[in-house]
Amino acid sequence: MLPQSSSAKGAMENGAKYGAIAGLIATWSISTAIAASELELGLPIGTFYAVMGTSLGAGGFGPAAYLGFGLHLLTGALLGAVIGLLMCRFFMIKFLNPYRAVAAGIGAGVGVWLVLFLPVTALLVQPSIARISFLLAESMPLQSAVLGNASQFVWGIALSAIAFHLVWGAIFGYTASAFLRIRAFRMTHPEKGMMQ
Repeated sequence: MLPQSSSAKGAMENGAKYGAIAGLIATWSISTAIAASELELGLPIGTFYAVMGTSLGAGGFGPAAYLGFGLHLLTGALLGAVIGLLMCRFFMIKFLNPYRAVAAGIGAGVGVWLVLFLPVTALLVQPSIARISFLLAESMPLQSAVLGNASQFVWGIALSAIAFHLVWGAIFGYTASAFLRIRAFRMTHPEKGMMQ
């Protein structure tokens, strides 16, 4: 195997760094959309995250919601770093075009939904459905009738989450592309890339 050039290694490091930041920005943005959809459904803000936190063993709505939210942000940043690294390793030139980057980001969002979100829902959330039902009924007695069967509620969220992952991918792709374009401009125009 040939040693990597320092510029290729630097590009991959920047891809991971910019990808992590773009992933965090996209995840935070989607968290806002999740909160808005919870309000629309008549649920307390944090219900999605409380479901995740409860699946991981946290007790109580508040601690479970904080755990789920923190892990969601961490996962978004880590996935962004991995996708950004791969993006710079194999397709750097294509991702300087924001339209291609958005399309690739949408593809990455679908991939994250298929490879991570659905298995976590099936293997982690579904087995915890009894605890989740108890938590939801305890923290939202008036909304428990609206929720109906918790299993159907969870799978309804899992299927509707594809839209959130598509938007996550678009935000991620555009943001990562913007960072890479700024970096490319600064490298090709060092005198213009510095603040005066």
